[in-house]
Amino acid sequence: MQREAEAQLKLISQSDYTVLLDEGGIEFTSVEFSKFLQQRMNQGIRQLNFIVGGAYGFDPEVKQKASFKLALSKMTFPHQLVRLLFMEQLYRAFTILKNEPYHHI
Repeated sequence: MQREAEAQLKLISQSDYTVLLDEGGIEFTSVEFSKFLQQRMNQGIRQLNFIVGGAYGFDPEVKQKASFKLALSKMTFPHQLVRLLFMEQLYRAFTILKNEPYHHI
C-alpha cells in the first residue's frame, strides 16, 4: 500500500483538482455527476484527476491531499471493473451536458 500511496501522491498537485474514487465518498446520480463536472469546468480547473483506490483503499495522506471523494456505489468492485463503470459514467455525464440522447430520465 505504501508504494501505491507514493505513486498516487506524485499525481496530486496543489493546482489540480483531485477526486478519489472511494467507497466512503459521496454518491451522485448521473445527472448530479454531470453537474459536478460542469461546476468544476466553470471554476476554471486546469486539470481534473480521478484516482481509483486499490484493494485496501487509500493511504490517509492521499485522502488528506485529495480535493473530493466520490463513490460509484456503496458496494465494492474490482479495480478493473471500476475503470469501466467510471468511463461509462464520464461518457454519460458529457452526453447529458451536450443534451445528446444517450441518457434517458
